Amino acid sequence: MARRGGDHLVVAAIDFGTTYSGYAYSFRDDIRKTPLKIYTNQQWTDPETNLTTFKTPTSILFDNNRKFKSFGFAAESDYKDLIEDEEQEGWRFFRRFKMSLYREMKTDQAGGEYGRPQRRLGRNLKLKDAQDKRMSAMDIFSAAIGFLKGHFLSALENSIKGAKEEDVHWVLTVPAIWSDAAKQFMREAAKQAHILDHQLTLALEPEAAAIYCKEIFIKTTAETGSSKGLSVFTPGEQFLLLDIGVDITCHEVMIDGTLKEIHPPTGGPWGGTVVDKAYFDFLQDLVGEDVWMYFMKEYQSDELELERMFEMKKRHLKEDAHTIIRVGLNLMQSYTNVRNCSLEEMLSAETSKYFGKVQVKKEKLKIQNSLIKEFFLDPINAIVEHLERLFRKRSMDHVSTILMVGGFAESELMKQKIESSFPGKDVIRPVDANLAVLKGAVLFGHSPGAICERASPRTYGIGISVPFNDGVHLPKTFHITEGRKMSTDIFQVLVKIGQPVIMGKTKVEHVCSPSNSNDTMATVEVYESTVESPRYTFDPTCRKLGELHVKIPDTSRGKARKIVVVMHFGFTELKVTATEEGTNNKAEIKFDCLSTS
Repeated sequence: MARRGGDHLVVAAIDFGTTYSGYAYSFRDDIRKTPLKIYTNQQWTDPETNLTTFKTPTSILFDNNRKFKSFGFAAESDYKDLIEDEEQEGWRFFRRFKMSLYREMKTDQAGGEYGRPQRRLGRNLKLKDAQDKRMSAMDIFSAAIGFLKGHFLSALENSIKGAKEEDVHWVLTVPAIWSDAAKQFMREAAKQAHILDHQLTLALEPEAAAIYCKEIFIKTTAETGSSKGLSVFTPGEQFLLLDIGVDITCHEVMIDGTLKEIHPPTGGPWGGTVVDKAYFDFLQDLVGEDVWMYFMKEYQSDELELERMFEMKKRHLKEDAHTIIRVGLNLMQSYTNVRNCSLEEMLSAETSKYFGKVQVKKEKLKIQNSLIKEFFLDPINAIVEHLERLFRKRSMDHVSTILMVGGFAESELMKQKIESSFPGKDVIRPVDANLAVLKGAVLFGHSPGAICERASPRTYGIGISVPFNDGVHLPKTFHITEGRKMSTDIFQVLVKIGQPVIMGKTKVEHVCSPSNSNDTMATVEVYESTVESPRYTFDPTCRKLGELHVKIPDTSRGKARKIVVVMHFGFTELKVTATEEGTNNKAEIKFDCLSTS
């Protein structure tokens, strides 16, 4: 199978979700005729329920030599068997490890929403497993990518004779609010999984979802004649894409159908995992800390089952008065062993905190829905409050529609709350909302130009020196250079946060001079900030991205030599060049945002 005109014949997207992950793909010839002819793996099977799903849990298992063993449902089942056989010691089991990287990233962010940085996200970052043992995060992510990559290639080879890995262009999804370092971390993890850099594109999750929504509404309009959904994507319309739990982006539809970002991505950890935590806090409160500790010690493998049972219920919470959730006999037995009475007897007592709200039905709990809805309050309120702040901004005045995607978007409780909180907005949840990112990533891989313009997520600039002004500049920036009083570490803004950036086209330049007349090397330090107009490069909102060095050996013109610094915004990366004007002396940098410690 040969490539045509440099195009890959198949685009395969890998989506790491917080709870579930998977892949999808489509062929170049198909995408031109039927854009939504996107294939997903339909063979992920939950061994506990025998249900087949489009995604598998974001869980991974390594043996006691730290070699990859299994991923997804298989990893959870294998680890459960190890626990039951008391052979789990030394094995490494990780679940929902994407959030672990997010938590590490928060300490890497400079200022802004997350406060001052404490450390940089590094290649040697280690994550804790289920037994609080540490392992290389890079090895964990690369093994997961490698598994999904291998699973897809096997399916491809089985379906198309002669298919080769070089025929594939890979797309890896990342949250839009992730730092440049976190995005680069994922790129390097893919490289470690033997995905070549020129065959890889990073897709921002909410952008991918927006592209999918557009195509699904076009298809729905063609089939039903209803233009309600498609009206969102008429030129000039603006919409907010709510990828619940992580990302929020806002776009305007351009006349050619491409999308322009009108506000930098925002978001936070407000997804289904927060609801899960509230449920487990409830269970611990229900049985008591002593019973819970006994249960977790004696029946470690049951924790996976508890989460899985609740996962199915929380997405489709019905309007009934009660919800019945299986918790298993072991939790009931643990209560009896510790308290010398049954959980059912305790709940039957009028003095019980949960009297009339929770009942025992064999190995299940019958819980009032009013109580279950409380589990959703914190993330729902956090999302609504964040949206309210966004909609108060002038740039959001004409946003008329909210598109809800992601697994948590399937919750009717969430949809109803968004609708009631923003009565003036159309709230739309597209078909396959939980697959919007995955399928949209495939579409993006075929047409990266579908996103024509972004709002710069941060302020970017360089460090310069200017004449010192005693009433303006901090004393600690003062220095004397060749007899002149100068202020150093000034942040020269090149691009402000929120400023429109046309992908693949925008470039911004600044002309500066050597610090000293006899300098034979010019050093340009590049910084980012989470505020619009930082004053100094050492402000707590700022972080150094890197530096480049230009040889300027001819000192005959002293400080009159001009150094032209240009910042280029590509589709997936930020590049800076520095050139001595009138010469071939030039340096270029593509940022290494990852530390080595």
